[in-house]
Formats: sequence, structure tokens, C-alpha cells
Amino acid sequence: MEYRYVRVKVFGASRADLRTEAALSEEDVRSAYEEQPVYIDQDATSMTVTFDDAGPVISYLERRPADWAEQA
Repeated sequence: MEYRYVRVKVFGASRADLRTEAALSEEDVRSAYEEQPVYIDQDATSMTVTFDDAGPVISYLERRPADWAEQA
């Protein structure tokens, strides 16, 4: 699976939507967090990375969500 969209949420309230220049693979995402204290959840169309220390929640998405920010 390839991920082209990234959503970053901070404290559940603030959000940034980003589109990658090149698609990211599952391996790309997992290797980026190899040495970080994170939990990675995956479903059929996305991967979500949650940090141990209440940091941001980063979602890697295969498809653009309906509520996507216009500037992304």
C-alpha cells in the first residue's frame, strides 16, 4: 500500500494536512519511527502513529479524506 496524504493532529485540536511529493510505503513509514517510542496501528487504507509521550498523532492515508484542508 502507498500513502500520499498525511494528517498531523496535536492535542486532538490543531491539525495540519499534507500531501507527499512521492508516495510512502509501509516500510518507509515504519522505518522512520524505528527508534521512537510509538505505537503504529494499521487498517486497510491508513497507518496511524501515536507517540508514548502525548505527542502528535500522525496518520498516513491512502485516499484523501472528505474533510481535507483546502491548502493541502
